[in-house]
Amino acid sequence: MFYKTKQSLDQLVQNGSTPGISYQIKTNDIEENWILGLKSVFPEAEILPRTTENIYDIASLTKVIATTTRILQLVEQQKFQLDDFIQTYLPQFRYDNVTISHLLTHSSGLAQNIPNFEMHSAQDVMRYVYATPQEAPPGTNVTYADANFLLLGYLISKFDGNYEEAIQANILDPLQMTNSSFHPLNKKQVIPTELDQARGLIQGEVHDFKAWTAKSGTGHAGLFSTLADLSKFRDALILKKGLPILSEQTLEIMQTNHTPELNRSRGLGWDLRGDSVLYHTGFTGTFMVLDLKRQASLIVLSNRVHPSRANPNFVLNRDSIVNIFLEEVTTKK
Repeated sequence: MFYKTKQSLDQLVQNGSTPGISYQIKTNDIEENWILGLKSVFPEAEILPRTTENIYDIASLTKVIATTTRILQLVEQQKFQLDDFIQTYLPQFRYDNVTISHLLTHSSGLAQNIPNFEMHSAQDVMRYVYATPQEAPPGTNVTYADANFLLLGYLISKFDGNYEEAIQANILDPLQMTNSSFHPLNKKQVIPTELDQARGLIQGEVHDFKAWTAKSGTGHAGLFSTLADLSKFRDALILKKGLPILSEQTLEIMQTNHTPELNRSRGLGWDLRGDSVLYHTGFTGTFMVLDLKRQASLIVLSNRVHPSRANPNFVLNRDSIVNIFLEEVTTKK
């Protein structure tokens, strides 16, 4: 089964789009874990251990695994509501028409970035977030922007005191995701990412510049995880209908299309692909597809930015692979 999906992922390694891939295809009938390639090219070429416990920088998967989940938990606890204005809780934010839901769906109208904004500290990152201009009225267009989830990270810190401790206590610990963290203790166990001109080889520290500059408490990136741990998160949503981290009712709300008339279909936190299919990507070369209705999933972890991000083939082929997988789920091939 899933011959075309496997072939497409294998091709990414064979053609040099990424030095390696760890992936899992899981349905009610099968669970297959594959490790392809997995080598480091700097400081010297070497084959890395091939195991589902390899630790990856999952980049923007942090948005859905950590931030979205914790925000929805706080909604369940009636700390705030999805249609509350974010300015109510973060008065430094200057736009009074943006709700928590707008941030979760990337429909806030906030710009994708501020070119040439200098950041050297956590305070600079926060200044960047609050300086991000609103380019369109909220609810009129979906524009993926890190500022949305940086704000949600600040919101979690407002209620929980410490973003990372909140994620650990309310998501990672209940799911026994024991090899997931924001600061891996043994950096050599982490699959290396980019060879950066200023930072050198990035290994065991977050790749994302804003998250690295802030050091902690960013809701858009920063989490490290493994194939085995992400499979536990997958099982909570697909097999246990959200338990023990979310209620079944919240899971239903999460997979509802909250931007039906806009340019992209977005659930809460997640991109939507078809009926009850959650999808998200990460810059380092990670993505997850969760077909909740058919109880099937594809989890892909890679370090496609190693040694350089200047290899767009992985990203260019990603959507095609997702489509192939979903077609094979439907046809059971």
